[in-house]
Amino acid sequence: MRAERTGPLRLLALLLLFAGAGPAPAQPLAPPPLAPPAPPPRSLLGPDGPDPRDRPPPLAPPGSVIPPINRPDPRLEAALRARLFGGPLASPPAAAGDPDQTEWEQARATATRPVCADVGPLRYLHNRVDLDGDGRLETVAVVVGSYACSSGGCSLLIFRDNDGSLELVAENGLFQSPLTVISNRHRGWLDLTMPASLHGAPDGLKELRFDGRTYRPVPLPVAEGASPPPGTVLLELLPLPFERLGQPFPCGP
Repeated sequence: MRAERTGPLRLLALLLLFAGAGPAPAQPLAPPPLAPPAPPPRSLLGPDGPDPRDRPPPLAPPGSVIPPINRPDPRLEAALRARLFGGPLASPPAAAGDPDQTEWEQARATATRPVCADVGPLRYLHNRVDLDGDGRLETVAVVVGSYACSSGGCSLLIFRDNDGSLELVAENGLFQSPLTVISNRHRGWLDLTMPASLHGAPDGLKELRFDGRTYRPVPLPVAEGASPPPGTVLLELLPLPFERLGQPFPCGP
């Protein structure tokens, strides 16, 4: 009698055992984790100017304007002070074919350096561009104010980065706005153009060409009706009040 009762129980236990050994119910698959979105690329041209960590293209599209950098640059300010107010001025070779530049260089070579605090307010505009194609950005700057400007123009200076310090490449006291970089090269450096200055210089443009040591101005007359060579504007003096041009130029750090 007991055996008859346990038989069905054993059969039920075996059925339950086999049922429990079956495959587990499928679980819903979790979606794969989403990769974080890639950060947007840094723009070479932004409100603060080109980022020196990026290698810029050789030129922006012709006809465009690279806005000047809208923040102070203490390293550039120190280099400008050293050039404009510190130490004796070396006499550079005369600029062949450009009487205005020759006259300005001779006057600068014999001038007495004033004290920065005595010359009145100055301001500067600056920008950066790879002129020699080595991936490092050169700095172009123009200083404006009664001391830095005359009837012929204002002071334009070009520096290159030399192991963390700024080394003067060229200086021109007859800057006329705008300063444009074009695709032509001399000695591996891009040419620059600006309007010809006064005092008998030919009408048209003045082209700044690198001669292996510095930028030398070459008058470049433009025939009537002809277009100037296309380029990208680096520095432009807009018709703004003096206090809104670029950055204030401090006489000390």
